[in-house]
Amino acid sequence: MDKKYNRTLVLDSSYMPRGVINSMRAFIVIYKGNATVLENHPCNFKLYNPELIIPKPSVIQVPKYVRGPNHNVSLGRDNIFKRDGYKCVYCGSTNKRDLTLDHVIPQTNGGENSWKNLVTACKKCNGDKGDLSLEEWGKSIPPPKKPHYLMLLKSVNYMPEEWKKYLFM
Repeated sequence: MDKKYNRTLVLDSSYMPRGVINSMRAFIVIYKGNATVLENHPCNFKLYNPELIIPKPSVIQVPKYVRGPNHNVSLGRDNIFKRDGYKCVYCGSTNKRDLTLDHVIPQTNGGENSWKNLVTACKKCNGDKGDLSLEEWGKSIPPPKKPHYLMLLKSVNYMPEEWKKYLFM
């Protein structure tokens, strides 16, 4: 079965998405009485007993409000690509094989590895910019920001259809 059916969206009592867990882990949480099922995947767990049918949970809700912020998005190449929609922030190229990371403020000028300084750039734009600042290069972009984990969750390409109404899509 498709890998999108192996994950479960977890909501708190206010229906706020709080994370994604493995479907087997979600089953255990439900079995222990710590969550209720809101939606099931269109498939069931594969079991040795063909007469026993256990649906895979797709969306579960825990019975209490979960206070945030408790989700930290790690700084990494793939998360920066996700934040920028897998396209060059300078020219809009979407050739995934051609994407690199660019420091808005070059490292030679004290630029650091941070959410506010790293962006997705194609190899051509990254090479053209080199060690220039945006002003010296003559381009401008919106200031990059650290994304909220829900924003990155919306960018996954294997999202089950039943999650979308809970993720405001």
